[in-house]
Amino acid sequence: MKLRVALVALLGALAASTPSPARASLTTSEKAQIKDFVTSARPENANRVRSLVARTDLTTEESIAALSDAVSPAPFIDARGVFLREIVFGVSSAASRPLLAQVVVRAMLARADAIFQKYVGGLDHEPRAIAELVSIYAFLDGAIANAGRPTLAAHDPNAGISAATYEECSKAMREHVDRNARWLKGDGVMPESVGRVRAQAQTALFDMLPDGLTRRVDAADRLGLKGARRQILTDWGILLADAGKLDEDKAEKVRQVLVRLPGARVDLELIYAGEDRGPLRTRGLVAFVGGASRDAAADAKPFGDEVGALTVDTSVSLITEDLAVLAVKRGLDVRPELRAQADRDATAANDEAKILGRPRAPSVEHEVAAAAHLLLLDAPRTIDLAFVRLLGGRPESAALLSDAIGALAAFAPPPKAAGQGPELALSKTMTGVRLAPNGTAIGFTLDGHAWALERPAPGFAVANVTRGGQPLSLAHLPTAKTPLREGTTWSDGTISFAKLRGAPRAAIVPPAEKAEKGAGPTVKLLGSAAKGYDAIGTAAPAEDFVLEGDLVVRGAPGGIAFRATNARESVRGAMLVVTPGGRTALVTTDDGGAEAMLAAPIDPSPAGPVRVKISVKGAKVEAVVGPTTLTGTLPASLAKGEIALVAKKGANV
Repeated sequence: MKLRVALVALLGALAASTPSPARASLTTSEKAQIKDFVTSARPENANRVRSLVARTDLTTEESIAALSDAVSPAPFIDARGVFLREIVFGVSSAASRPLLAQVVVRAMLARADAIFQKYVGGLDHEPRAIAELVSIYAFLDGAIANAGRPTLAAHDPNAGISAATYEECSKAMREHVDRNARWLKGDGVMPESVGRVRAQAQTALFDMLPDGLTRRVDAADRLGLKGARRQILTDWGILLADAGKLDEDKAEKVRQVLVRLPGARVDLELIYAGEDRGPLRTRGLVAFVGGASRDAAADAKPFGDEVGALTVDTSVSLITEDLAVLAVKRGLDVRPELRAQADRDATAANDEAKILGRPRAPSVEHEVAAAAHLLLLDAPRTIDLAFVRLLGGRPESAALLSDAIGALAAFAPPPKAAGQGPELALSKTMTGVRLAPNGTAIGFTLDGHAWALERPAPGFAVANVTRGGQPLSLAHLPTAKTPLREGTTWSDGTISFAKLRGAPRAAIVPPAEKAEKGAGPTVKLLGSAAKGYDAIGTAAPAEDFVLEGDLVVRGAPGGIAFRATNARESVRGAMLVVTPGGRTALVTTDDGGAEAMLAAPIDPSPAGPVRVKISVKGAKVEAVVGPTTLTGTLPASLAKGEIALVAKKGANV
């Protein structure tokens, strides 16, 4: 018994004398070295910092604290980003890379925390701080979350950063987002200037998450996303970000657009809606959408005056158009022959009256996407607009329609049955799409009507269209108005106009059956002249006359001329000119097109339609425009001439 007790005591003594792993902290001098090296940010010193913070006798928390103390006071600049990247990925870093990645992420987030704390009351008024925050999150996304060559769905396994490390890094990001939830979490309204900070931070968190089936759901949870934004992320791995201007209803409309545009979703990771187009770093593609309207009135009514009006939500419509550009570009990229034909068609549609929609830039992608945009807003109305122009002698719009359908069909789901064409989920479902060998659409069914387009070689312009095998007629186009056409004369049997100047497109529409007794026809003019006015004229009933009617001018300056003749470089005469968004003026024009005021203008121009009554007696003229009367005296040189409609390029009168 005594022997056993002695043996136990001996073993205990031996155990007590066995050395345990030593723990040590960095000395004050070593911490100072780290700070100096971080401040100078010279890449050749990165290995010295690495050797200090990755010491095996330090805990992870001690390593993080050592680098964070050095990084958090120092503004993040490009040179510091290079330095920190060298710490993680430099020579001899592989063994300690999982630790170093986590340490650098925590240190950078400490710097971001310091910025938020410094500007807690007014970050939105600090552009330098905003730019630094975006740069910090972009660095974390590019250098750590997307180290090596990742795919859209997975990290690069050869980058040397384990799934466990990414879990720790994403945890750090989640805690940081929660600490600064006002600026980084969810989708609440915030100043426009800070919207990009939230977008880049949320993208960095998403990309930092370890690979797995629940990655998208985990990201949505950690970012506090709900409703349509959550579904967009969980369904397709796409973040919809902005400064909170898109409410849930608009976000849902954007989601529905994405449902209809599978081509736009290819490799897409971030949709940023806003006017700030500064750079954003992601693993996938970034689509900047929306932004400022070019012409609020025109953007709200994108179909113009040739078909029945349709008013749209401008903010969602502009986003839809930008996503359509992305989808069309993808379609043209995978179908080179379609791109070549679309390029020819866009070149042929060389003015606004032939382009289908309102392109946001002068490129083939934008011109075809403008047609696709209209199809997404109202497909039947788009068909009517393209084909009423064909009836009016402008086949270019029908060609762009054909190209747009072909581009969208490039990523359409497979047909439901053999022998059927693809379906396109537009504003209404288009079925039975038939494509020519070059990828243009030559047939489709919409609203139960089968349409066919003939595009013969060698130019492949649209030569003919049928519906249900019958030649195209205005009766097939329920929302279309009487088509404008080029020509030299226009008449409805009661009144006739002739070309006075330029290359006018015009139409005369008889009064409706239910119009007031004595109502006259509606005369329409579309301007396309590169310089000055297009004009159509009719003989005045007498030297003195009264002209009365409702005047509408949209798009560009236009109006009514009287005592008008075709001069050397312009329409010469007197004019009532309405500038949409500008002023309405009673002027005279000379042979060179110079205008002289006859009376003080109306500023701003009244909204159309406006009742106008022009009385001419001798040299005296009186123009009553709504509630305002303009009077003037005509020069002796304007004793005779025609009554005319005038329109500058892009004007609808």
